[in-house]
Amino acid sequence: MRLWTVQHRAVLGPLEDIGELVGDWARVMSPSFRPAYEEMVAEMARRGIDCAGRPPLWAWPGPDTRDDRVALTAEMLLNPEGPEEYDRYVVLDLDVPDESVVLSSYGRWNDFLEAVFMGGSPPSMDWSIDQDELDGPTYARVQACFPRLAGPWVLGVRPLEPSSDEPEEAPCVVEAGE
Repeated sequence: MRLWTVQHRAVLGPLEDIGELVGDWARVMSPSFRPAYEEMVAEMARRGIDCAGRPPLWAWPGPDTRDDRVALTAEMLLNPEGPEEYDRYVVLDLDVPDESVVLSSYGRWNDFLEAVFMGGSPPSMDWSIDQDELDGPTYARVQACFPRLAGPWVLGVRPLEPSSDEPEEAPCVVEAGE
């Protein structure tokens, strides 16, 4: 399955040295996300995908198109505020085996996260994906999770570049390996 993900540039070293990238609970954006991530891990296990006790990796369906769809999604999630912040990230174009991927609704995931954060009754995640989420533009509609990223699944690596909505002084990014 063709996917793309934005990752911190630092993952390139371990991906090259070890040959794979796996999730790490210490790197989850916020400890308050852990219960939701654990539910994703449980759903993946129900579907026969073992995360080996680690959080999954997140990606978006489709190839890295190098267009504003990719940039806008990354900006929405990361909120980079200048050249040095863009320089921290790379976009990976991937081909991950279908049997290793769980697709879910990004909108429903965000509703679930909100329920986890707000407390009250135990939240439950609706794992269905509506047809319009599958048929429409993939921008932030369907997310993909997988337990590990093997080096051979990486088809390409490039710097995260700002969307065309950025001001004229858009950051000059450095190519990986320079």
